[in-house]
Amino acid sequence: MQYWWQTYQSYLEIVQQRVENMGSEAYLIFTLMFLFSFKAFIPIYPISLVCAATGAVFPFYFALPVNIIGMGLHYALKYWWGKRIGPGGVNVILKRNETLRIIMRQDGRGNPWLLVIFRLLPCFPVNPVSQLYGSMGFNFWKYLGLSLAGNMPLLISYTVVGRHVYNPFSAGFLVPLIIIASLSAAAFYLAGIVLYYKKKKRRNKNVRHQNLKNQSY
Repeated sequence: MQYWWQTYQSYLEIVQQRVENMGSEAYLIFTLMFLFSFKAFIPIYPISLVCAATGAVFPFYFALPVNIIGMGLHYALKYWWGKRIGPGGVNVILKRNETLRIIMRQDGRGNPWLLVIFRLLPCFPVNPVSQLYGSMGFNFWKYLGLSLAGNMPLLISYTVVGRHVYNPFSAGFLVPLIIIASLSAAAFYLAGIVLYYKKKKRRNKNVRHQNLKNQSY
C-alpha cells in the first residue's frame, strides 16, 4: 500500500511539473480544446480524463466553464459530422450499437428526453449519440443545450475528481466517483429493462403472427 501511494504521488509530481513547464494558461486551454476536439474523431482516450485534467490544473470556478466549452465543442463537431452524413447514416450508426438501435427504433426525428438521458448516464457512447442526432436533423441549438444540461452532473463530478486528484482518499475525490458509479449502474439497469421489454414485445408479436398464420391453414 505504501509503495502504491509513493508511486502515485511520484507520478502526480511528474505530471504537475510537465504542466507547469507548458507555460501560459492560454496554451493550456488551447491544448485542452484540442484534446476535446481530437476525441470527437479518434476516441483513443476517455473524455472524462480530459475533464479531470482540467480540474487538476485549474481552480474549480475556472475549470468547470472550460470543461463546458470543451464538451460543447466536442458535441458540436460530432453533430455536424452526422449532419454531413445525412439521414442515410442513421441505419449505419444504429447497426453498430444494439442498445441505441432498440431504443431509437421508433424515433426517427430524435427524442429530446432521450438525449438528456443519454448525456446523463455515462455508459451510453458519446460519439454515436451525437452523430445520430446530427444525422436525424435534430435542431442544433436545442441539441447542444440539452446535451450540456444532461451532462452537467458528470461534468461537475469529473472536474471535482480532478481537483482532488492529489488526495484520492478525500471526500472530494471519492463522492464524485460514487455518483459516477451509481449513474453507470442505473444506465445498465435501465438499458436492461428497455431491452427486456422490447424483446418481450417482439416475441409476443411473433407468437401472435405465428398463431394467425396457423389459423389461416
